[in-house]
Amino acid sequence: MKQLLIILAFILPIIAKSQDTIKIPVPAARQIAKDLAICDSIKAVHELTKEQLILTKDKVILKDSIISSYRVKCIMYDTMLINEKSKFDVQGQWINELHKQNKTLKTKLIFTRIVSVAFIALITYINIR
Repeated sequence: MKQLLIILAFILPIIAKSQDTIKIPVPAARQIAKDLAICDSIKAVHELTKEQLILTKDKVILKDSIISSYRVKCIMYDTMLINEKSKFDVQGQWINELHKQNKTLKTKLIFTRIVSVAFIALITYINIR
């Protein structure tokens, strides 16, 4: 707008010579100049506001990507916890199975010892007699 005012200031005298002149009172000219300066400053503020809005949008996008990466990590951690729990459940089942097999083997060992002692006692009794 200032540029337009400067151009008008140089062009108006040239145009005024070729046409009828229009005279603007000094207070009105001052008010027009003041309004043009205010309009320029408002445009500058508007441009700064646009830039700030773009930066804010970029910031929001960045924060959203960080949040989504944390969500993915949370899902991965949940999966890891579920896998660990299932691993411990399977280990518990194997331990129970091994306990049962151990009991069975102990019982068989005791039975074998008893039968062996009885067999040896029977053979000894037969040999002594």
